[in-house]
Amino acid sequence: MSGDATVGPLEFAPEVLRTRDEERLVLVPPARKALRRLNRISKRSGRLSPRPYNLTISHGHRFVWYRVAKVCTRTILAHLEASQVELEVAHGMRLRYPTEAFEEYFKFGFVRHPLDRFVSAWRDRVLERNYFRFETDQWERMRTIEAFAEWVGALDLGDVASVDQHLVLQSRAIDLGQVDQVGRLETFAEDFAAVCRRLSIPEVVGESRNRAAAEPPEVSDELRDRVQDLYRLDFEVLGYPVEPGAPG
Repeated sequence: MSGDATVGPLEFAPEVLRTRDEERLVLVPPARKALRRLNRISKRSGRLSPRPYNLTISHGHRFVWYRVAKVCTRTILAHLEASQVELEVAHGMRLRYPTEAFEEYFKFGFVRHPLDRFVSAWRDRVLERNYFRFETDQWERMRTIEAFAEWVGALDLGDVASVDQHLVLQSRAIDLGQVDQVGRLETFAEDFAAVCRRLSIPEVVGESRNRAAAEPPEVSDELRDRVQDLYRLDFEVLGYPVEPGAPG
């Protein structure tokens, strides 16, 4: 008989997961203790999610939001706060969570076209600031997006535990085996309105944001092909079309 059979019923109340009020990235000590204990059990039972995720959780509204960086996270967070939704886990980072304990919670996430997201990350994290802390000469090179894409190509974009959240595969940032709704930035108004209705909070509309997001960025054929190769899993799993390669 397998080792799983020796493990008793799950003893984990979802309300245990909380972050500190003054440090929204840090779990409270009882939450850390409970996850450590469950991590030991899960080596046999598989009760923790196999991958870590960036999570925002409300126990009062009973939802789990898989945060995907560069996909309207600030807009969503601002609306939740404006709607007076208490977030017991505000900015949980790279958490393996007990999926069984959250079976009754509504789980959602948002994605966007991988090329659009990549360009947005480069503009924000490289052009506007040296977020990745490149040396001066290297930073100058990275200000050409094709050079940045080459640097990103050396990373394991599927490793949520180590790669930067702005670059990780979106299909790895959302627990696709557990999620109830995956919205798109390109149809944000209607998709987020559906989430708001599910949470019984006021709906929000952002048509102008959606129209801008739907416009593909002007990029070279080289960059487009490179990003399609780097994020091929996202294109395939999330259903974004892959454009044919440029003629030789």
